[in-house]
Amino acid sequence: MAEACDRLDKCPFVQVYGQDERKKYAIVGFINAYCKGDKQGMCIRKKVSKALGGPERVPENMMPTGLPIMGTTVSEWSEEILTTVKRLIF
Repeated sequence: MAEACDRLDKCPFVQVYGQDERKKYAIVGFINAYCKGDKQGMCIRKKVSKALGGPERVPENMMPTGLPIMGTTVSEWSEEILTTVKRLIF
């Protein structure tokens, strides 16, 4: 298994949704795959952060896949975020 992502301890997605009892098991799956596993290079959160100049630009409800976590929407994401995610995913 790869070393954990250097951003794991400060990741807003993990901090906010990892404490949510309804979502924590899904978050553990994402952490194991994208933050500690072999999908680290596929993390859209990290790619958006790099493309836009920092992690503070990444919406906290964006999953490592680039989609909003269940129960949330992209309605508050800027056009810049949406365009960047589309470019990175497709």
